[in-house]
Amino acid sequence: MRILYCNKYNYRFSGTEQYLFDLMDGMREHGHDVALFSSADLADAAANGSGHPASASGKFASFLTQARQAGRAIYSWRARKSLRRVIAEFRPQLAHVRNIYHHLSPSVFWELKAHRIPVIYHLNDFKLLCPNYNFVANNKICERCHGDRFWNVVTQGCYHGGRAAATVLATEAFLHKWLNTYGNCVDVFLAPSQFVKSKLEQFGWGSQRIEVLPHFQRIPDSVSPSSAGHGVLYFGRLSAEKGLHDLLSAMHSVPTIDLTIAGDGSQRGELEQRVRAERLDNVRFVGHLQGHELQRLIENCRFTIFPSRAYETLGKSILESYAHARTVIASDLGSRREFVRHHETGLLYASGNAAQLAGAISFLHSNPELADAMASAGRSLLRTQHSFESHYARLHELYRELIEAGKGRPRVAFIGGRGIGSKYSGIETFYEQAGQRLVNRGCEVTAYCRKHFTPAIETCKGIKIVRLPSIQSKHLDSFTHTLLSTAHAMASDCDIVHYQCLGPALFSFLPRLFGKKTVVTVQGLDWQRKKWGWFAARILRLGEYASAKFPTKTVVVSHVLQNHYESVYGRRPMFIPNGTALRYPKDSHMLGEWNLQPNRYLLYMGRLSPEKNCEMLIDAYNRLGSSIPLVLAGGSTRDDNYVRKLRAKASHSVRFLGWVSGPALDELLTHAMLFVLPSDLEGLSLALLDAMAAARCVLASDIPENREAMGTAGFTFEAGNSMDLTRMLATLLHDHDARLQAGTLARQRARELYMWDDVVEKLHRLYLSLASIGSAELQDEPHRRSSAA
Repeated sequence: MRILYCNKYNYRFSGTEQYLFDLMDGMREHGHDVALFSSADLADAAANGSGHPASASGKFASFLTQARQAGRAIYSWRARKSLRRVIAEFRPQLAHVRNIYHHLSPSVFWELKAHRIPVIYHLNDFKLLCPNYNFVANNKICERCHGDRFWNVVTQGCYHGGRAAATVLATEAFLHKWLNTYGNCVDVFLAPSQFVKSKLEQFGWGSQRIEVLPHFQRIPDSVSPSSAGHGVLYFGRLSAEKGLHDLLSAMHSVPTIDLTIAGDGSQRGELEQRVRAERLDNVRFVGHLQGHELQRLIENCRFTIFPSRAYETLGKSILESYAHARTVIASDLGSRREFVRHHETGLLYASGNAAQLAGAISFLHSNPELADAMASAGRSLLRTQHSFESHYARLHELYRELIEAGKGRPRVAFIGGRGIGSKYSGIETFYEQAGQRLVNRGCEVTAYCRKHFTPAIETCKGIKIVRLPSIQSKHLDSFTHTLLSTAHAMASDCDIVHYQCLGPALFSFLPRLFGKKTVVTVQGLDWQRKKWGWFAARILRLGEYASAKFPTKTVVVSHVLQNHYESVYGRRPMFIPNGTALRYPKDSHMLGEWNLQPNRYLLYMGRLSPEKNCEMLIDAYNRLGSSIPLVLAGGSTRDDNYVRKLRAKASHSVRFLGWVSGPALDELLTHAMLFVLPSDLEGLSLALLDAMAAARCVLASDIPENREAMGTAGFTFEAGNSMDLTRMLATLLHDHDARLQAGTLARQRARELYMWDDVVEKLHRLYLSLASIGSAELQDEPHRRSSAA
């Protein structure tokens, strides 16, 4: 999935951002693409922080600045323009909106709607219902704005920023109520507690669009018992609604118990002055802490206190306290009873009752065993109801539902490869690498696999596996499997059938008879392969014609093939290359098992078949007389006689490793001295792209497809010329600097042109177009030239 998070701060400012950034990290760990739109993305934020003209000065400049800021807090065209740019670059499937007020404004909802992006609005306060955010006026609960009477935020003087700022808040609330911004643009309101949902319903918001999902809280593996701590702790924002004056009043009654206050905010100076004036020697302020410093502070206390006079949507510090085995004393108000179970995980007291709070502090401090027991119960509550995995599972499900409802979910079937397994081959790599990324973008992907090739599994990385039999012979294996797979796909609910290569293209008209769209990706002119006899070559030549005429869309992996199709058939197919991922050197323990040394071997990787010219490579290598080994990693799918012929030619320095995959493949590739591709026929070699992405120096035959892939970021020899290959091998083996420079350019070119994420994004857009799901058809783009070229 591609998820755009919207939040005004792009750093861990408060608990809201702490949750957001932890969530984004978790989504990345699960393979999703995430991006953040924040006030840092606003178009002119860098030059003039306020955005006012540089020529203005003095009081007039101040007035202009404040007027412009007020206008943007109500409705910001600048935020919409900046968000439009981010959407164009990132192309999200869904937006998860968090804290946007003042800096971004609710205007961003309209931009998301304009792009038909499903929206989750995750409530971290009550701003939607109360312009003052928290339902507090004069240190008491206030719901006077119920019924859209937003002017009360001005008349009651409840906003700490003054009446002018309160007027801006009221104006914003009235405008977006009149525009019905939230009703028109928000698909789901995500409430962190049942209490928040009940308030939304009480204020007239329908329950059908409200989902409840409490925050998650990660739990340290080991913590000290609360009886080992000293004193009590408050941590959080220092502002009027947090009830800190109640807490200071309570501390008068427990002079032997120390209180630490961690945090910052508008009320800090006032609180510190009171502590000094009343000589509360058992109270200290330590300022805003986070990360390990805050964790140590929690673990050094007996228990924590949450004295807020506001409803609060959640109270994240309660969950953080439980995580570190500390129980909580909290005011009995709003959402607190959902997270503090009285006398089980903590204690509750009547909000604003300082005497009752003092009694609870004294009681719990004098009963450390009870405090430990309640803290343990709190940790157990986190494990069962607030784990990241359960939170992720529910949120992931919600994301998927919205993407399906908002933009649809293309159902795609892959046909033409052997399947998904451990062997290294181009089509199988496409199945796995493209398939899992398409799943993360909301597609349903089914891969048709041959029973004799793919293990008996139902899914792999989110890809549904359908294993079907085939007649295992050189000429009938692919034909029979493609025929059965096509019949199965025609009876399935897939929208698009995507065939790979020329042979399977012969069947690409059949699913269209059943209303499905078809795509054929041409990986090369297979009829030119040396292994085929005249009859098989004629059938594959017919497959080339079919690939141009039968499918809904023809895709080619190189511009060489694109030009061929345009000249022969008068149709310019879409160019979507194969992909790769950046690789970096891994541990080299497998090299020892193969008796290889890092950066002291030549590498060929791929199928051992005649058109790959491995026989010529061995001849050229033997002519070198070098002690540096030549490694051939791969095998034959059927022709064992050819492999035996290669082994017979090989000297003792030639190593045959068979098929290599996974971490072993990464290790083998990233430690190679030189990658060699001697083939005389390619479409776009995945092995070549992988070597480039691993920053290996590449030496390839000078066929057009290889030259297109490498540009000037590698070396070539005359295709089919063994003597020229020997010459280039000798040159590169003795030129370390040339190899290093070529490897650097190769990685740069792979990063610019051939990353799997970019490839799959283009493929996904094609699927959306074919399925008629909220996207115009993707037009082919001119070939980008690498800066290395």
